[in-house]
Amino acid sequence: MNIKEKLVLYSRLAWDRKLTESTGGNMSARDGDNILITPTTVIKHFLIPNDIVTLAPDGTRIGGWRKASSEYRMHIEIYKKCPDVGAIFHAHPVYATTMAVKQQPFPVNALPETALTLAPIAYLPYRMPGTDEFATAFDEGLDMGARTFVLQNHGVTVAGKDIDDAYAKLETLEFLAQIALLSGAKPGYLEIPTEDILRFLEHVLGKKIVDYEPHEWLK
Repeated sequence: MNIKEKLVLYSRLAWDRKLTESTGGNMSARDGDNILITPTTVIKHFLIPNDIVTLAPDGTRIGGWRKASSEYRMHIEIYKKCPDVGAIFHAHPVYATTMAVKQQPFPVNALPETALTLAPIAYLPYRMPGTDEFATAFDEGLDMGARTFVLQNHGVTVAGKDIDDAYAKLETLEFLAQIALLSGAKPGYLEIPTEDILRFLEHVLGKKIVDYEPHEWLK
């Protein structure tokens, strides 16, 4: 399976798992120096490899017959700033987006797995989707090491080392949102103590962890 086929498979999986709706969301992956990205106004369940658009690093379309997602600037900005990122999923899962609308921070330390997969989480204020202003809103969180983003009144974006990693972050974030809304957990309440989480992360990752868990919305 090549990168384009895998991007289609996981984009369809995200739609089938109700992690995004209708034509909403956009997914991409690096392919050498270029970017493969889902097209605009296509229901993800019906994507085929021929629908995927190829962009040069500057956003110029160099492959594909469809128009790239209107939020391609966000993808370009993240790839430009983060050589470690190989795939990006932006979506509108119901529970996580509910928390984004409520401006409710996620209790990332509620479960050890969510701390391992998602932390740190950055919370971005509303910016008009598809604009340069929206794309550059990610910069502060990226600079602080975040690869998981909650977007006020919009949805979520996750960046991973590859397609599998990005998809895992997306599904894990929605799972955490469900747990938070069902249990009432919030930062500092019904969470595992930070010192225990850090011990767990250092045990699993084999390195010292710098604790960064912003619970405030960035400006």
